[in-house]
Parts: sequence; structure tokens; C-alpha cells
Amino acid sequence: MNPVSQILKYFLVVSLMVPMLSMALIVAPFSSSTGWRIVRSWNRVALWVFGVTVQVEFAGDPSELDGGGILVGLTQQSLLDPTAGYAAWDKRVMSIWNIEYALIPFFGWVTVLLGWIIIRQRPEQAKRQLRKAAEYAASGGLVYLSAEGQRSLDGSLSPYKKGPIVLAIESQAPILPLYMSGSRECLPVGEWKIRPGNILVRYLPAISTTGLTYEDRNTLLDKLRAIGETEHNAFSRGLP
Repeated sequence: MNPVSQILKYFLVVSLMVPMLSMALIVAPFSSSTGWRIVRSWNRVALWVFGVTVQVEFAGDPSELDGGGILVGLTQQSLLDPTAGYAAWDKRVMSIWNIEYALIPFFGWVTVLLGWIIIRQRPEQAKRQLRKAAEYAASGGLVYLSAEGQRSLDGSLSPYKKGPIVLAIESQAPILPLYMSGSRECLPVGEWKIRPGNILVRYLPAISTTGLTYEDRNTLLDKLRAIGETEHNAFSRGLP
């Protein structure tokens, strides 16, 4: 893979980012939906430049997304995962950022204007922001969180965190599991050269949290983990 070609592609992506996300910064305070569409478009263009396509598949009912909930990524295989997610989601999705990411020029700035949850290293502030995320999901919005705490170094599933589970229970909103495959082949951990390929974003049937309490968190986590392992094992064997 030609390093010069890769550098030129990165340069093109950044060159497109500045005008497109500048427009999103201008538009977002007046129309968050339009600002989101611009952000989505830039992510799709960025992947297109590198020859990466995104395919969306539903194992359940697509209308389950209409009522909002907690989108839970069952795997973290690559730095491309968020980009693929933003490119795939045609609905506005809120995520949760550490403040360091919110300070990233253009992309981080526009997520702040789009109302994303910004967490600082202060427990009380973090609790207030997570309550805000729960209220957003309860009112029909979509909030994205990864079940894994970090990207996998070897392709296996890392331990799942309880944060997405607790947030879903607090909001009484459904868990909307999704599994991404193919991103590791396009950009393995530790590499910077992006290879052409296809990333599949697969939505799985929703898991209801209605009536569940904090005491149910471990049972719900085990259920989510079992779903994640089933999907991961199937894709590892090359099965649809």
C-alpha cells in the first residue's frame, strides 16, 4: 500500500472536513437535524475516499429505532467504528464524549453544538450529564455507547462494561444492540493505513428494560454478552 497515496487521501479528507464541518457549525444551532446530516455526509465521504463502504442490515424490525433507546455497540475493532456508525445512521444519534474529544477542532466542536453529552473528570458533573442522556433516550432519542471499554487488540471481545446497561435501565428505554464487522480488516489496531473494504453494521432485535431495576443489571449484562458472543462467533466463522 503506497504511503504517499495514503497521505494524499488523508489530506483530501481533512481538506473536505474544514468546509463541511464549518457549515455544520453554522447550521447546528438553528437545525440540529441538518447539522447531523452534514456530519453524516462528511463521514460517508471520508470512507469513500479510502474505498470503504458501509452496509446496514437489520436482524430485527427497523422501526424499533423510531422509538429511541440505547444503541449498544457489541464490539470495538477499529478506530473506523465510529466513522462507520455515523455514516450508517440516518437518524440523529447522541453519543457520550470525554471532554478531550469535544476539544478536537471542527468534529469535536460540532458534536457539542449537536447536544452530545460531554463528560469531565468530575463525578457530580458526570452524573448530571448521564441523567441528561437517560432523559434524552426516555423521550425517544437515540444514545450510542460501546459495551467494551476499549478496542480489542487481537480481535476477541473485551469485557463488557455495565454503563450502557445502567443507562438503559435508568431511562427505561430499550437496548438496541448493534454489531460491526469488517472494520478491523480496513484499519487494524496500531496501523494508520486504511484499506478498501466493506463494514457491516448489523442491528439486532431490541431488548426491553421496562420494569427492570438496578438489581437486574448483571442479568441483563449477561444476556447482552451472550448476544455479542453469538454474533462474534458467527462472523469469525464467516457466517452471515
